[in-house]
Amino acid sequence: MFWTIAVVLTLATMAVAIYPLLRKERKIESANAYDLTIYKSQLKEIDGDVERGLIDRAEADAARAEVARRLIGAQDALDKEARGAHSNSDASSSIDEAGPSNLKLAVVAIVLLIPLLSSGLYFALGSPDLQSQPLQARLSKPPEQQSLTELVASAERKLANNPDDLLGWKRLAPVYARMRRTEDAIVAYRNILRLEGESVGALSDLGEVLVIQDAGVVKAEAQELFQRANLLDAKAPKPRFFLAIALGQEGQEQEAIKKWQELVDDSAEDAPWIPFAKNQIAALEKRLASPAEGNGGNASSAAASGGLANPSKEDVQNAAEMTAEERQQMIEGMVSNLAERLNSAGGTPDEWVRLIRAELVLNRPDMAAKTVTRALDALQSDVEGMEKVKAAARSLGVSITQ
Repeated sequence: MFWTIAVVLTLATMAVAIYPLLRKERKIESANAYDLTIYKSQLKEIDGDVERGLIDRAEADAARAEVARRLIGAQDALDKEARGAHSNSDASSSIDEAGPSNLKLAVVAIVLLIPLLSSGLYFALGSPDLQSQPLQARLSKPPEQQSLTELVASAERKLANNPDDLLGWKRLAPVYARMRRTEDAIVAYRNILRLEGESVGALSDLGEVLVIQDAGVVKAEAQELFQRANLLDAKAPKPRFFLAIALGQEGQEQEAIKKWQELVDDSAEDAPWIPFAKNQIAALEKRLASPAEGNGGNASSAAASGGLANPSKEDVQNAAEMTAEERQQMIEGMVSNLAERLNSAGGTPDEWVRLIRAELVLNRPDMAAKTVTRALDALQSDVEGMEKVKAAARSLGVSITQ
């Protein structure tokens, strides 16, 4: 079956490549020849108009004279064109004679090269002796011989048959999160809470993937989950981390600074969230020192526009305690989702500023400058919003091109 499909595809490819070579060239009529045809037609139309009484003979004679003048001009131009073509025919005769033989060589080359090259590549890179592996057979292999996709598919099949398998959900939920399958991760963590009851880890992990889904914004449901986790263990770092972010996003700078500082004081010096927490404290203090900067004096707006992007992006990485590569992938995915949504559906000035800050967090100043331009284009009907974006861009050192 495989070889039948391969042969059919090869023949189809050869036909597509050969068809343009075998197709006869259509002779394109010159503009002068076309004009000549039109003028002759106009002369006949004049005669018809006279017969129908639409114009008198004097008008007809004048019209014939004008059309005849144009016809003679077109005929002269056509004659010159023909003489020029004749003078070039000798120079091109050798090329024309070689044309058929060159065409044959091209067709032969295609007929030989396409199957030879495709077969050679397949035997070099493919596995012609490998037996077919139906899905059931692949999923039945020992776990150490399965790919990540096969392992996930195998786990999903087991959970479909036994949705109350707590261990299965616990194994699959973090894998979904690493694969950026956020919706599936949310379902998995909800099932863990359903089967196991509330725990600091389950509440925090579900809250975290909800934050990822919302492009870094700690919304009401996620905030409630972190608060419940904090009640279970007041020292657990992840819920405290996200609750501090939420305070900054809500414009409660003083309280956010307090929570960040408490988290720093209670953590080991080499804890992965310490640098980020200190950066947040510095950013919040700077915002308090110049509350009018970029938001017309509205501290709450400043929190939404300023603190959201930085935290949310790094935020999810540090709290998740991933490797550096996994954290970078997580941030880039979140920033990409936010950029996609704003570019397609637009958004508030605060969301645009959040994206600009996120691009700077990822050390992409060029992208941040482009985001400023897109934001100003999208907010043309919102003068106050445009000014907010411009002020934020100036404070961040991002160039404004309009």
